[in-house]
Amino acid sequence: MSTTILVEPPNESRAAERLQVTMCATRISFVWLGTRKTLSSSQKAQAAESFGAAGEYLSAGKKLLDTRHPRFQAVNALRGQIRKYWTSLSLPYPEPGIRLIRRESLDPFQNQMQYFEEELQQAVRLLDEEFASLQAAAQERLGELYNEADYPDSLVGLFHVGWEFPNVEPPHYLRQLNPELYEQEARRVQARFDEAVQLAEQAFVEELAQLVSHLTERLSGHEDGKRKVFGIRRSGICRNSLSVFGCSISVPMTSSMTWSINVSRS
Repeated sequence: MSTTILVEPPNESRAAERLQVTMCATRISFVWLGTRKTLSSSQKAQAAESFGAAGEYLSAGKKLLDTRHPRFQAVNALRGQIRKYWTSLSLPYPEPGIRLIRRESLDPFQNQMQYFEEELQQAVRLLDEEFASLQAAAQERLGELYNEADYPDSLVGLFHVGWEFPNVEPPHYLRQLNPELYEQEARRVQARFDEAVQLAEQAFVEELAQLVSHLTERLSGHEDGKRKVFGIRRSGICRNSLSVFGCSISVPMTSSMTWSINVSRS
């Protein structure tokens, strides 16, 4: 069995224009309780003394809470789920912390993020119910390093996820105020979207490689006489990339068990 990938090169200028017209910039942020703290100078000096070292050459910290607690893990797991959702729904953009989402997906994105925030706050309330016991356990483990001032009265309100839609287009007022500066900004934005197309192409190739690996894995293996049944599910990155390039994907199989994955522009 062999696999062939045929990809027709995209028209990058048209792809950048399509990206700019159909996508919206998004950014998510987290407010998260820190669970580690650097030791004070006197504490570091005390720790260094046991090793015969100078305190200023020692870097040390303490863990304030046991993050292995199931309810703490549930809170931290939500942060991973939120990032995974955002990444799967969007395409990369060449500015830190910004990704592009299809404009038609804004309402579902907004609703899902609201749901995530509600789930997060519920998980934090459950964690807060165990906060007193977690703090007591920390006091026992830390001994003389324990300091009650390191801990808040409650964990409620100390975890939060936010999202926004930053403007990546040149400000319209510049067109009247300073046309030359506006054109300069417009060229800068266009260059950004040209780069975004390249990033989207890279993301698509990575997703396609995973698809090929999945197909190969499912079709290979031991012969057991049973019919092989599997499905192909395109990720959000793959679907968005195809949309940007105006492409479609087909996966026909020949009689010789050769897979040909054809990606062509519509």
